[in-house]
Amino acid sequence: MSSEAAHVHPTDATGSFRRRILIVDDEPELVRAVTLRLTQAGYDTMSASDGAAATEMAFNEPPDLVLLDIGLPNHDGYQVASMLRAADRTAHVPIVFLTARTWDLDKARTVRPDGYVVKPYQPDELLDIVGRLTAARE
Repeated sequence: MSSEAAHVHPTDATGSFRRRILIVDDEPELVRAVTLRLTQAGYDTMSASDGAAATEMAFNEPPDLVLLDIGLPNHDGYQVASMLRAADRTAHVPIVFLTARTWDLDKARTVRPDGYVVKPYQPDELLDIVGRLTAARE
């Protein structure tokens, strides 16, 4: 059985698949706000506050998308994205940088993210990019 086939998605009350989003940020208030927005929009979420925990979570239970801050302890966002892209199990997972570091966007492109959302973020912009990237995986 392939690792992709073993990936079980939670379902909602109608039996539809609920996409799982990994939120990686070391600001608890931001994680709570993003979690609330995404769960209200019908997504399941999991979160990590540092790069090492995020990588472990993604490898153990690949999400449908990763929202990834750049400035993290224990592996920064660039390192996390590079590790996820290098592993067969997570290479296909869309990565969106959710960051205030607009001066680092050229560096961020080197790890091939699927998108960027600049903090402070607009909730509609965040939901739009998450929706587009998760729908593209169906």
